[in-house]
Amino acid sequence: MIRVFGGDLANTDKMSKVNAILMALAFIMLFGAGVAALTLSLRASSNIDHAVEALKIRSELKEIMSLVQDAEIGQRGFLLTRDPQYLEPYNAARLFIDRRLTALQALVERDSEQAARLERLKEATRQRLQETDTTIALGREGRFGEALTIISRDQGKALMDEIRTIILEARAAESARHDERAEKMISSRAWLSTSLIGALCASLVLAILSFQLTRHQFATVTSKRDQLIALNEELEARVRERTQELEIARERAEAETNRAEYERGRVELLLREVTHRVGNNLAMVSSLLRMQQAKLDDDAARSAIETARGRIQTISTAQRRLRLGDDLQSTAVDGLLEAVVSDLADSALGGTAISISGHFDPLVVSARDATTLAVVLGELISNAIKHAFDGRESGTIRASFTIGSNHIPCMVVEDDGIGLDPSDDSKRRSGLGSMIIESLSRQYGGEIEKRTNEHGGTSIIIRLPKLQIVDANTVEQRDEQ
Repeated sequence: MIRVFGGDLANTDKMSKVNAILMALAFIMLFGAGVAALTLSLRASSNIDHAVEALKIRSELKEIMSLVQDAEIGQRGFLLTRDPQYLEPYNAARLFIDRRLTALQALVERDSEQAARLERLKEATRQRLQETDTTIALGREGRFGEALTIISRDQGKALMDEIRTIILEARAAESARHDERAEKMISSRAWLSTSLIGALCASLVLAILSFQLTRHQFATVTSKRDQLIALNEELEARVRERTQELEIARERAEAETNRAEYERGRVELLLREVTHRVGNNLAMVSSLLRMQQAKLDDDAARSAIETARGRIQTISTAQRRLRLGDDLQSTAVDGLLEAVVSDLADSALGGTAISISGHFDPLVVSARDATTLAVVLGELISNAIKHAFDGRESGTIRASFTIGSNHIPCMVVEDDGIGLDPSDDSKRRSGLGSMIIESLSRQYGGEIEKRTNEHGGTSIIIRLPKLQIVDANTVEQRDEQ
């Protein structure tokens, strides 16, 4: 047994004073260890926040690269095949790339090095898209030779290489910072363990010294002291065991979280790929029907195949333009309906002077409901093109999908054509197109109203009270403004 004090310090008052001093010192040590642990814990939390931010930056960089590549694919597909359908990736990229760059700028504004890379990336992206816009504009004017000449200069390839290099540099910088912060987290954990061990050691020293100072006064508590020491050792063993179990559990939880994130990303990619492939396959079916139509001599059969091909083309457009949200089940319906209108304008109007315009609120619905709405809108516009301008060479069709009165979604297609003909309307109602419209609308409690509008044409209004709107915040914010 260590003897800290001699016999002259056996006086109770002196031992009490010394004991109080030792307890104060031990408390200061424990307080310092607690402060150190808290500081290191806050630093670890900050490192985690930085790691999450780095993952977001890398995700945005990956998405920007994907959008630029989509634009390039759409450009080359259109110029090589002269098929406007290949402009879908280009149009989608042009719609979202500025938003992604803005989101990335918000993430890196505090990092001067990454901010500088972002400026280079924005400039290179602008030049690449400018070349893409120029060649596509030439292609739309029928000047494909000039467009291909511009591509053959390889300026676009150089810009793509520059964009890819900048993104790789930015991702590498974020990875390096992530690794550095991970090392700091490991170091912080070591310091935290050291602080806790130091606190336990200080407590143990305090117990030993307190025992030596008071043993002359409490000689009868020796057995209880031994029991206390034994219990303390058992508790420390349990604490160490429990700490080890918690560390193993934390590592397993981190592994499961990483695995879940990976699986989610993989599933999302597969869903998008399947959706895009379904759209492409439907487009191929439409092309095969067009080829079959060209071989038929029967006008009725040709008309029936043309109608079927148009419906398949509408569904194909809807599938290719589906952009699933974070829940992998919903999508913004406005872009989808705009694509349907654009596709019908390109394929169904031909050389007529009929124009089609659309106004669609950015409502979010399930992917299945979005496809159904696209089919209904395609049927309504196709019927208007076929019947509303009989005997006329020009006209206007306006389509909209908005939140109407009583917060009920409402689809409207109106024209300035020849107006309603009761006898002809009864024939249309028995047609397949009208049956499709009524059947699909009935799924959502649809109420179909037909009336003559102020232009002398026909307005068809379908209210869909049972259609579930996933998110309408965008519409409410726009109405407030």
